[in-house]
Amino acid sequence: MGGLRGAVVLAGGRSSRFGSNKALVKLKGRPLIDYVIRAAVKAANELVVAISLDDDLSQYAPLLPESARVVKDPGKIQSPLIGMLAGMKVLASKRAVVLPCDSPFINVGVLNRLFEICEASDAAIPRWPNGYIEPLHSVYNVESAVPAIEASIEAGELKVAMMIRRLRKVAYVPVDALKKYDPKLLTFLNVNTEEEVKKAELIMHQFPDTPLSFPSLKLRN
Repeated sequence: MGGLRGAVVLAGGRSSRFGSNKALVKLKGRPLIDYVIRAAVKAANELVVAISLDDDLSQYAPLLPESARVVKDPGKIQSPLIGMLAGMKVLASKRAVVLPCDSPFINVGVLNRLFEICEASDAAIPRWPNGYIEPLHSVYNVESAVPAIEASIEAGELKVAMMIRRLRKVAYVPVDALKKYDPKLLTFLNVNTEEEVKKAELIMHQFPDTPLSFPSLKLRN
């Protein structure tokens, strides 16, 4: 496996569209973040969930494996980089996948392939034919990413794409190359509105082999 693999799930902040914490919005009776966690732990040895300073830890604890850790964003800056940095700093892993809390169809095969590609680079970033990248469904070399994130924050460059430019060796992975594992590329589907929750429910009916079938995890009491 090329050393320990980590996962940082970004769960901080309220959603203006939902009017509540998006990570805890229910899809088929489960919080969105639950689907992400269940995929992450199948690809990684370590799991860290990054939440906001004002988030209630007790709402997350029942969803987490016993070995998982929770970190709080150290400040009020609104950027995924803040959670990425907080999460990566507590990892022992050499590489870490960064995931959003609102992607319920993450494919473990996709994550494993990105980890493999990242073994020879500072990051493995999925990229669409139009050039759009998926920096929050990517794997990073932690040792390279942490100083790049710190430099970006210091410079006020708060977009993840801007941080990636600071990495020396980035492997951009065509999403078409990932269809072997995820033919519909549902890994990259985000749920941002109530309408998209309904869309995700329809997808679950159409494709029954979804995270709903994941085996139970040993959760906190």
